[in-house]
Formats: sequence, C-alpha cells, structure tokens
Amino acid sequence: MTLISNFMDGIVFIDCDGNVMLMNPAAEDLLGVKAFVASGYPVSALQGRAELMTVLIADRQRLVEGRDVTQTVEVLHSEHDLLYIKCLTSRVTDYNGQSAGSLTVLKDVTADFKTDQLKNQYLSIVAHELRTPLTGIKTYSTLMAKGSLGPLSEKQAFVIDSIREQSVRLEQQIDKLINLGHLDSDDFGQDREEFSIAEFMAGLLAPFEQPARDRQIALTCQCECAGTEILCADRADLRRTCQALIENAVKFTSDGGVVDVRILRARNGGLRFAVKDSGIGIDPRYHRRIFEKFFQVEDPLTRHHGGAGLGLFVAKGIVEAHGSRIEVSSRLGQGADFSFALPHQSTVKSVASGKTEGMKR
Repeated sequence: MTLISNFMDGIVFIDCDGNVMLMNPAAEDLLGVKAFVASGYPVSALQGRAELMTVLIADRQRLVEGRDVTQTVEVLHSEHDLLYIKCLTSRVTDYNGQSAGSLTVLKDVTADFKTDQLKNQYLSIVAHELRTPLTGIKTYSTLMAKGSLGPLSEKQAFVIDSIREQSVRLEQQIDKLINLGHLDSDDFGQDREEFSIAEFMAGLLAPFEQPARDRQIALTCQCECAGTEILCADRADLRRTCQALIENAVKFTSDGGVVDVRILRARNGGLRFAVKDSGIGIDPRYHRRIFEKFFQVEDPLTRHHGGAGLGLFVAKGIVEAHGSRIEVSSRLGQGADFSFALPHQSTVKSVASGKTEGMKR
C-alpha cells in the first residue's frame, strides 16, 4: 500500500460489481474525488471529472471483449489548464483465474503530447510552404516537356523528365508530412463511400509499373473475389495505404525479384489486402518499430534506399481508423508479407463501431 500510495501515476481498482475498491492520491488529484468518499461506491455514482469518469465506466465494459484498453483523454484541470491523460485498463484475476475486476492506470502525458503536437504543426507548416515552389517547378517543367516553351534537344528533354520525376517524388514526401496532422484529427477516415473492388484496383499499380520494369521486378496482381464486391471506406486514404505498402515492397526488393499484390478471401468471410515480396526482409525485433513515426532500420542493407520513415506510419493510422490493423510476417533474407482486413460491406457495422477505438489507440 505504501508503494501504491507513492506511485506517480494514478491507480484505480474497480471490482466486478463496478465499485471502487482502491484509489491512490495521484488518482484522487486527476479524478477530482477523494478515496474515502469513493471507496465502496459505484464508479458511475461518483461526482468527479466527467471525462475520466466516463472513460473508467466505458473501459470496464470494453474489457468484456477480452483485451486491455488504452486511450488518451483531454481533461480540463482547474490548476493545470488542459491535461492529456493516458488511461490503461487491464483485467484483474484472482488465484482461480476468475475475473476480480479492472485496474486502470492514469498517466499524465501532457508534456509528450504537446511536444508531439508542436512537431506535427511545424512539419505541416513546412510541408505547405514547400508545396508553393514545388507547384511552379512541376508546372514549368511540364510546359517545357510538352514543347510549349520551344523545342528541346534530346539531352535537355532527358533533364526535364528527370526534374519532373524528382518533383513527383518530393510531392509524395510532402503529402506524407501533411497527413501527419490529419491522423490526429477527429474527422480522419470518416469520408467513407461504397465502391467496388474493380474500381479500387483500377490503376492501383500504375505508379510502380515503370520502376518495376526498370529493375526487372515481376509486379503481379491477383484477386480471389468478384470485382463487383463492395468496399465501404475512405477511397483516397485506403488507396494511399495500399500504394504505400506496394511502394515499400518494390523499394526493398532486389533487381529481378517478385512483388505480389493480392485480394484474398479471409476465413471469416471478409476480404484482405496483401503485398508479398522477395526482398531483403525485416528482422522480427523491428516488426513493431517499423510503424513508428520516422523510424528507419539502421542496417547497411536498407539505409541506402532513403525515405522519411513515414509511409508505414501513415498506412497504419489509416488502417486503424477503418477498424483494422496491419499484420506483418517477415524474416531477414526471406522477403516480407504485409496484409490487413479490407472494410467489406458485410462488416461495415462492426468496422464503424471499432473505428473510434482504433483512433483513440
């Protein structure tokens, strides 16, 4: 009890009946209620900070699904203005393995949250400022390539094509920076519509066909379902995710290798999008970290490929906003296989209900 009382993070234990059985001083400060008042009473009957009380009640209910719950909540604190509290709720079992209640840890992550927010704002400003000169470069290089500003020699035409190609690559990197801010917004991933698999797949591989040909990479696409089946998603964001996975596969596949894009039938009757390559593979210890913002594997085999380390981070955010998650299977030297469940029309209700949870995580 001495350890718990002096713990820097808030700790709240609620039994199976929803009564508060334990609360340390840090939790008292965050929740705005004293332990001697709350002890033995239902959490739903306590008069504390509404935002955190709502989380305690909701997370207990979500534990029924059998997994721990994590989310960050914005709280208006009378002394500290706005606080950002990370709530981690876990199931507690007794010596027989039966449920004894739930334990919630309340961690103040305000400093980390504000630092990350400032980084995103700065990157967004820089990205938008870069867009203005880039638009001019693209416009004038296109006019020159079409001969609108006069005839070009063969060498000049080659240089102009190279400028256009590099400007497109730069534009893609700028788009990734801009998307960092969108990932944290409340309306992210909500611009959903219904469209067929055939519509979605049309032109999906187009940006990678020429780079694949230049390096003699066999880029294939297979679909195990009828093209008329319907997806319900944010079309632009879902397409961006799939192309990020394809781009990643082509980038890390050696010349003469294979990249296979597939739409698969899942065991539960849904659909999965998968990208498998014969590339250099990923060490299993980095399987989680490759989805972190700006993370790059420090390996001589991968560093010369460049990139900002944002493609997989953005893809993960988009997939989670649609109520799914990206799975990866890979070992060094054995290629990589990325996949995620597509927001199929038959599962749209469950996807919609899980979206908020995915965003909060």
